[in-house]
Amino acid sequence: MTYLQQLIDKNKDEYNRATRHPLTNELCSGTLSDSKLFVYLTQDLQFFNYSLNLLGKTLALCDEPEASVRLAKQIGFLAEDENTYFADTLKELESSDLSSVVKMKKESIVLPEVTQYIDYLKYLINDSTSYSELITFCYVMEKVYLEWVEHNQQANNIAKGLPKKFQTWIDLHSGDHFIEWVQFLSNEVERRLELEAKDDDKYTKIYESTFIKSLKLESDFFEACYSYTEDVK
Repeated sequence: MTYLQQLIDKNKDEYNRATRHPLTNELCSGTLSDSKLFVYLTQDLQFFNYSLNLLGKTLALCDEPEASVRLAKQIGFLAEDENTYFADTLKELESSDLSSVVKMKKESIVLPEVTQYIDYLKYLINDSTSYSELITFCYVMEKVYLEWVEHNQQANNIAKGLPKKFQTWIDLHSGDHFIEWVQFLSNEVERRLELEAKDDDKYTKIYESTFIKSLKLESDFFEACYSYTEDVK
């Protein structure tokens, strides 16, 4: 069993909270309301530029040439495909009934849980000098997204003929390309762990603390977006 799988098993409740959330389950079944999708995407978009910077920092610290090339390819993929999805879907949602989230639409509100998450991203980008810490965070972030899709696939919960606003988001986080990307991140974490932790247990604790913090930030993010409400008069 890999070290990362051990961490998943050890933190199963939090892992399930992040990967089996009603928000992503409803997205896959096509029952997520436009207002909740709008909140989710509006908040997720806050991370987008930080994510590119984070991958750039990870690339700069990478110690293995082939891994550097793979990281560079992913930056290009995100800048094109995922950026287009956000722009197109949020534009489409502008014509939907968003009367329950008027305040967020007008004031560009950032939820406290999202601010907390962004603060952690800023730390990783500006202060961290550890490739291992950065690659572990990247793994958790992407593994969560792969897992919520796979969970719904296994549960036969992905509806047929989903609107593009749902299906494209699912497609971006599934399939051979994304599976290979998550496996690459897993391999990098395990590779670095073998180099660093075999003679010093303190490094193992760094991996575990990064894993746990990242996982909780993800689950808190989903819950904050899903439970967001406004006082509508």
